[in-house]
Amino acid sequence: MKPILSQVSKLDNVKSFDLPLTTCQDRCEYFIKKICYSKNNPRLRYKKKVLKNLRNLKLIRSSKFVKVLSFEILKSNSRKFRFFSNGQTENIIQLVKVLEVCKICKNVKFAIMINSEIQISQLIQSRYKIPKNANLLLSNYEPNKKTPEFMINFIEPYNIGYTQTTLNKKLATCQASTVKNGHCYQKGVMCEKCYNDKDITFMIHGRFNKQRILKNG
Repeated sequence: MKPILSQVSKLDNVKSFDLPLTTCQDRCEYFIKKICYSKNNPRLRYKKKVLKNLRNLKLIRSSKFVKVLSFEILKSNSRKFRFFSNGQTENIIQLVKVLEVCKICKNVKFAIMINSEIQISQLIQSRYKIPKNANLLLSNYEPNKKTPEFMINFIEPYNIGYTQTTLNKKLATCQASTVKNGHCYQKGVMCEKCYNDKDITFMIHGRFNKQRILKNG
């Protein structure tokens, strides 16, 4: 079987399951304003990476996804796992599949970030119980904007968190995003906020991204 897991060097080589940007780009301001980290990363345009993401999309759309991915994660002996460093679930059916994988891999901590409040709302309405080892986070698709208070009040009672970005270093709670070439492991301490915290603010980084935001509003 061809590889389906990726390894994210910036996140201290944690394993991840990724999908094509076509699954998240349609109304994402990061993509539209050309400050999407994945879109701007030349390594993610390599043929092998592109084909892997396309295979993963086919897999998550299939009935084999939960069984296959659970096996791959358990085989990798991962203590932590990331959904998604690239792309996201296309619908509530796929999101539930992801959470089912988390249930099976009960000794693994999961960080799950998607920018679709529609899928989050549908999950809440379905009364699906999110596994304790899964930190589901709604990502704000607008750069340099706080998550609206009404949305926070809506999702918090259901063990769902949120993330946003900022240009203000003092407001960033992710320390790795505040320094050049930052990593989760700093000063002898491993940060695991993505797997535990319900409110995370990332500093907008990357070459020219600050100028693009200030220019485009």
